[in-house]
Amino acid sequence: MIVCQTCGEHNAPNAEFCGNCGDFLKWTGAQVQAGPVRPDAAPQQPPQHHRPQQTARRQVQPGDLICGQCGSGNVPTRKFCGVCGHSLHDAVTQKRPWWKRWLPTRGPKVRERGSRPRRTSRAAQVRQGIGRAFRWVLALAVLLFATLYGFSEGFRSNVNTEVIGVKDSVAGLFGDPVPVRQSSISATRELPDHPAGLAMDNDPSTFWAAQTDPNTAALTITFDHATDLRRMIIHSGDGKKFLGTARPQRLTLVFDTGKTDDIKLIDKPEQQQHAIKDGDGVRQVQILIAGTYPSTESTDTVISEIELFEKQVN
Repeated sequence: MIVCQTCGEHNAPNAEFCGNCGDFLKWTGAQVQAGPVRPDAAPQQPPQHHRPQQTARRQVQPGDLICGQCGSGNVPTRKFCGVCGHSLHDAVTQKRPWWKRWLPTRGPKVRERGSRPRRTSRAAQVRQGIGRAFRWVLALAVLLFATLYGFSEGFRSNVNTEVIGVKDSVAGLFGDPVPVRQSSISATRELPDHPAGLAMDNDPSTFWAAQTDPNTAALTITFDHATDLRRMIIHSGDGKKFLGTARPQRLTLVFDTGKTDDIKLIDKPEQQQHAIKDGDGVRQVQILIAGTYPSTESTDTVISEIELFEKQVN
């Protein structure tokens, strides 16, 4: 090791600068050999003065102090950088990557000098094993959930639907969204036996049908007062023969306030609910079919039922 002659700090053999006072050890340091000193040992020659040279940088470890001058990692006990001698007063601590915090720790725990480790009982070992297994399972579950939510549209839509249900349950403590009834409803396209009114007659066994033509097939719903729309429940397709007709895949809600909202639907016969964004102060909304799930039997697009909900007024 190298002992600083200025402050007496013991430094690592490859240190260039004192970790306590920052002096250049090639000028002020003295090498100290391990073991007893022989009486006949030759006196140590005074250090030769030379220009400071940077040592090889050690790999940065979590908890290290990162030098703001050269970017080198230093152990937390140092006050000055061991590579360039810069003060570590404002150094940033190297943090452990966030994903490693989820993983079980490995290796023996660091104990204080002189402490004697206690013998771990069999029951404690079993509990520790269960704890490690649980953390691994939790980390894998979080990773799997994030992957499915990011890449599976159906899974993401189901999760969003469940979240809306939970939010509505919580909101029930302060006032649930309430159904809002239309004063009129019309369609740009409709089949003679399946007019627009059947899409909002509170009877999922009837339906509105129109020849499939994205960006032109639409429902226009008008209210007798300004409403703050919050939620939509929709039944897609013909409930008696779901795959017999085309079903809406994506809806674009165009509000008379100038704002819009896109809603992606799941291709399933059961009802699904979706939150409505930017639906405040609306007196009229146009629901445009912006995409469809095709059918091999028919080119008609079918919606069995639409229910709209508004913010409850206290």
